Amino acid sequence: MAKVLTKIASLFRINILILALLILTIAAILAYRYGMNSIYTINPATYPYIIAQTDSVDGGNSVLTMTRTDSSIIMDYELREGYPYPYAGIQIYLGDGKTRGKDLSKYDSIYVWIKPRGEGSVRMYLRGYDSAIYRPGDQTSLKFNEIEFYPLEETYPAVFVPQELRVASWWVAQNNVNAHKARIDISNVPLIEIQTGTGAPLGYGTLEIMGIRFKGKFISELKLTTGLVGIWFITFLVILIIRFVDYSKERARERHRREELEKINKALELEKSDLEKANKEDPLTGCLNRVGFGRLLVQAQESLIKNGKPMSFIMLDIDRFKDVNDTYGHSVGDEVLVNLSKLVQSRIRNSDALIRWGGEEFVVLCGNTSLQNAQYLAEKLRLNIEKSQLIKQRQVTCSFGVAEMIAGEDSKKLFERADKALYASKEGGRNRVTSATFRKQS
Repeated sequence: MAKVLTKIASLFRINILILALLILTIAAILAYRYGMNSIYTINPATYPYIIAQTDSVDGGNSVLTMTRTDSSIIMDYELREGYPYPYAGIQIYLGDGKTRGKDLSKYDSIYVWIKPRGEGSVRMYLRGYDSAIYRPGDQTSLKFNEIEFYPLEETYPAVFVPQELRVASWWVAQNNVNAHKARIDISNVPLIEIQTGTGAPLGYGTLEIMGIRFKGKFISELKLTTGLVGIWFITFLVILIIRFVDYSKERARERHRREELEKINKALELEKSDLEKANKEDPLTGCLNRVGFGRLLVQAQESLIKNGKPMSFIMLDIDRFKDVNDTYGHSVGDEVLVNLSKLVQSRIRNSDALIRWGGEEFVVLCGNTSLQNAQYLAEKLRLNIEKSQLIKQRQVTCSFGVAEMIAGEDSKKLFERADKALYASKEGGRNRVTSATFRKQS
């Protein structure tokens, strides 16, 4: 039953782990699809770092008036002859206009709100900084990542993706930039420019710019997918480890059971061999000796494991027995041992067994007896011994240690617990009963 429960617990842990991972994956996909948005918006009406610019900086004659309203910037311009490509526009500074700007590469959509009054195209430059190309003091060395569109033909707002940008060919030729450096790069944009487009007609015109917005995700789809795959991989690795650990524990339990059975078999074999070579009884007292006790102990252990019936034993030691031998001689000491064994035999059940463990130490094996009942019997024996005259020369008392066998406990550990209890009785003043406790080792 325990083996089945262990397997169920193992499968339950694994299923919970997989279920949690599925929930995490679904939640991550939904969050990515419907959330996790990163938005950067420029509102020209309130953005402070905007200046007007015309071709006059290049020797042209065009003029421009820039007016801020509550919701936009209005460019009223007049394109005049004097420069080969007349233009008017605004510059929006995102950084210092030179080397420090905004990383726009993480956004996948660009929204532009522009209303022209009249026909014509509009150019938008996302001016990028490249340390290998930039010349200090020369603003034209900022890369011209451009897109040109006709606002009247676009949806409102006009929507683009970064892949639609291109680097202006005239800028590539002017700066003698190789093909690799001519790729669009908006990872550091210190300046955005919005201008009248190519071939804009001379004369008056107006552009109203309401806003620019960059929209993307906090994390890229590739990173999200890679992360989820990594989590799945780690989870299955953890599952494999759990299965391996469970399998190892099961193997260890099986090995331990086999070892226990082998110990019992060896004990039975040793018992059989010893019984053939030695007498099971102590020659002085007629009690069982250690050899005879071995067989009873194995039977009691098997009964405890199979039937769950409690088994306890009482260890008793004659108080100051050495003093009796030293004072009255070993013959009187032998008389104490004989009379004590007779008294104990007369007070215990036929199903119990008295064993002379060695010297002045005895053990009473009590089958189908709990610790409480064994303690009661030990107290009864203590009083009987105290009130009886085992020898005429002096009163004899005994100290007791009581312990209950625990299923699966090594017999050596059991004896150690009982012996400690007996020692506690000795230390506590002798002629008393102490019961051993049991602590499960973690």
